Amino acid sequence: MTGNLTPSVISDASSLIIIAKLEAIDILYQVYGTIGIPPAVFRESVQVGFKRGKSDAFAIDAAIRSGQIVVVNLSSAQVAFAQHLYTANLLGWGECESLAYAKNTNAQVLIEERKGRSIARAEGIYYTVLQVFPLQGFIQHKISYDTCVNLLDRIAVMMNTDLAILQVLQSSAETIWLERQGGY
Repeated sequence: MTGNLTPSVISDASSLIIIAKLEAIDILYQVYGTIGIPPAVFRESVQVGFKRGKSDAFAIDAAIRSGQIVVVNLSSAQVAFAQHLYTANLLGWGECESLAYAKNTNAQVLIEERKGRSIARAEGIYYTVLQVFPLQGFIQHKISYDTCVNLLDRIAVMMNTDLAILQVLQSSAETIWLERQGGY
């Protein structure tokens, strides 16, 4: 599915591939609604994945066909900004397109690349990372405590997250859960 819909989150390829490998596209969709990906992310995550026989590519393609993910169209100004980012910052084309699309659509970027996050901050683009999205979903009452904690663990293993960061995220979820139960 391709379109002009403005999703609330735009994903880079690495974030999307990890979520697909974790079989958690449905959870990402629960938290953010329709997930946008620019053409370069589609090429990297689906077309290249198909050629390599990657199961995550088939999962992403199925999510596109179901409408959970939409391939967004970039304006000529967004393409020009992506090109500027690409030549000036040595980021991948998918990250550049994701940042360029988000810059003037108010979409949040789901991005793992540290340099990409630095550019997002410098450009005033709101972003998040995979390690945080389950907590965001729990805070917003979009996923359960158990789903949040389970996904935090699975993402941490997949991404080799520092255990101190995982502990902070899990403790935050537990504190919120206890407050909602009347425990604090």
